[in-house]
Amino acid sequence: MKRQQPIAPTNRRHHGGFTLLELLIGLTLLALMMVMMYSALSLGIRAWDTGDARAGEAADQRILQSFLRREFSQVFAARWRGLAESRIAFEGSREEIRFVSALSLEAGARDGGLQWAHLQLRDDRDAAAAPGSKALYLSRDAFDLQAGDWSALDSLPAARETRLIGGLRGVEISYFGADGDQATAQWSNTWTSPRRIPQLIRFTFAGVGKRTLPELTVQLQLGEEAGCLENGFSRQCGPRRP
Repeated sequence: MKRQQPIAPTNRRHHGGFTLLELLIGLTLLALMMVMMYSALSLGIRAWDTGDARAGEAADQRILQSFLRREFSQVFAARWRGLAESRIAFEGSREEIRFVSALSLEAGARDGGLQWAHLQLRDDRDAAAAPGSKALYLSRDAFDLQAGDWSALDSLPAARETRLIGGLRGVEISYFGADGDQATAQWSNTWTSPRRIPQLIRFTFAGVGKRTLPELTVQLQLGEEAGCLENGFSRQCGPRRP
C-alpha cells in the first residue's frame, strides 16, 4: 500500500480589524447620522423658540387689550374750568388720545379720584427694539380740578411714561359717535367735540415685519355727564329725550 503524503498547510493571513475601505464607509455613515441629528435638533430648537415667541406675543396682546378695555371703561367726562363754553376734557387723533379717567387707585382722594392720561404712539426707546419701530406709551398724572387745558399733562417728563407695547410700525385710532343729538353717529379719525365723548374707540395696529396684532374696539361706559342720555341697563350713549 502506498503511503499517503500529508498535505502541506497553505499560507493564509487572518485579519482581526477593518480594511481602510470599511473604515471610510463607517466614518461616512457616522458623519451623515451626526448631520441628520444636528439638523433635527436645530429644527426643534427653532420651532421651540418660534412657538415661545408667539406665545409671548399673544400674552402681551391679551394684556394690552385687557388694559385698554379697563382704562377706557373708566373715562370720566371732566369739564375744563374757567372757560366761557363748557368743554369736556377729551381729545383724540389718529395716533394719540388725551382723556380723564376715574376710579384709579393711584389718584388721591383730594383730586376726586381722577387722573388725566395721554396715550400716544412714539419712537420705541427700548434697547432691544428694531430700528425705526414704534411703541405705544401712556402718561398719567393726578388731574387738576381747576385746569383749563392740557398744558400740565403735556409738560410731564418722559420718565413718567409707561411703555405698553412695542414692535409697531404704526397705529390708527378711530372714533365712533355723533357730535349732537340730531347728528348721525359715524367713524372718524379725530375727535374734538367739546360737548360729547365717542361711543366706541377702535385701535388698528400695524406690526413690524410679519407681526400681526388683532384689531381692538372698546366701548366707553358713558352717562349723561358725557353729553348722553343716562341708560341704567346698557350705559350706552343715546340722544336725550325731547
